[in-house]
Amino acid sequence: MKKVISILLAIVLSVTMLAACGNSGNGGNGSGSGSGSGSASGAESAVDEAAVIESLSTLGDAMALESSDIQTAVYDGKAIYAFKLGDTFYRARASISPEDEQAYMDIDYMDDDYEEQQKNILSPLVIDQIDNLSLQMLSQEELDALVGKTGQDLQDAGWTCSGHNLDGMEFWMEYGPFVYTVVFDGNVPESEYETFDDVEDTRTMTVKSVRFNGLGDATNIE
Repeated sequence: MKKVISILLAIVLSVTMLAACGNSGNGGNGSGSGSGSGSASGAESAVDEAAVIESLSTLGDAMALESSDIQTAVYDGKAIYAFKLGDTFYRARASISPEDEQAYMDIDYMDDDYEEQQKNILSPLVIDQIDNLSLQMLSQEELDALVGKTGQDLQDAGWTCSGHNLDGMEFWMEYGPFVYTVVFDGNVPESEYETFDDVEDTRTMTVKSVRFNGLGDATNIE
């Protein structure tokens, strides 16, 4: 009887140890797998996005993406479609015939389906070029280097103002395809708000800070 009990205990212990080892191994594999999956996920996402962009052949392909910050323009025989996919800004260009360009211009924006009419004209156009606009985005380090420069310095470098908030001395200035919020030192009396000139009156002001704002006129390729 003792021998039978001993054998049964041995079997139970053996099964218990196997179960424990099995649980430990699965737990370890699960943890390792989760960590590896998370790490690979980011890389795979970047690769997937690059593959998606490379696979685009028409503007219709680009329009079908789940994107944001969309801008569209047609001029001088070109159709421009700017958009944001993930965290990256892109701009696709396509050639458009004079007939299609005129048809696009003739669309009545009062029509309920004017967007669909635009899409029908633009979708078949073959993409000639796709630019990664995010490569033109200035880093915060580059923006910080502008502190102390004058409005004239920015204008000479190609910065243009598209609006302002004189209460906070904030100016929305475009550089390349993006808009940045430039804060100038000083203040403007409220009595001078209506006559304030963004170009002339900021020439001697000095930059206090600059930060990224968002996409500007991304369809301008001149």
